[in-house]
Amino acid sequence: MLYGLDIALIADIHSNLEAFEAVLEKIGGYKILCLGDLVGYGANPNEVIELVRDKNIKCIMGNHDYAVATGDFSELSPKAVIAAKWTRNVLKKENLDFLSTLPSTLRLEEEGKKILLAHATPQDPLFGDYIHPDTDPFKFLYYATEYEEDVLCLGHLHVPYIYRRLEKLILNPGSVGQPRDGNTLARYAILDTENMNVKVCGTKYNRELSAKKIIEANLPQIFAARLLKGV
Repeated sequence: MLYGLDIALIADIHSNLEAFEAVLEKIGGYKILCLGDLVGYGANPNEVIELVRDKNIKCIMGNHDYAVATGDFSELSPKAVIAAKWTRNVLKKENLDFLSTLPSTLRLEEEGKKILLAHATPQDPLFGDYIHPDTDPFKFLYYATEYEEDVLCLGHLHVPYIYRRLEKLILNPGSVGQPRDGNTLARYAILDTENMNVKVCGTKYNRELSAKKIIEANLPQIFAARLLKGV
């Protein structure tokens, strides 16, 4: 573990067991917070959820988690619906129940710093827009002024970023299991709450095996192709 870096942030695992295991090898000594979307797209939803449960990882609900837990697929794309229905069908009851209990947001305090976790946006954590600092910087000014938390952690976009505004830190660790920033590494971030520093990291994993499992499960092949391109 690097000195002074005390929280690992992960998001959007999307049933990618190989990527999740590779990230866990890197962050096993840290406190881990997950920004949602444990399931969807990938072929190992039970194994991913069970790892989260076994390691007592604090986790919020993502939009794919919500769809699978409730059976309400109305907010997903047609191909994502195929994966969500497949996931709901193969999940063990205890894992489906676990998804249903996840909160939509989480507020906590570490070393005197207040932290907010939300999957999409703070005001609409499940179905909010994709927030990117290059496309909507005024959103970040709004977050910095309207929310009391020192650190706002978001997922959903599958692209990592770090944004500072009015002494606030707004960040996205990127996606563990379906990166879309042109980088095929499984992404995560390490947050130093004492010094308000954050580092986005990535690690290699067996992308070919994850992609093969998606194809063998008869899930949309685009979800396998994305793993090999990081888009």
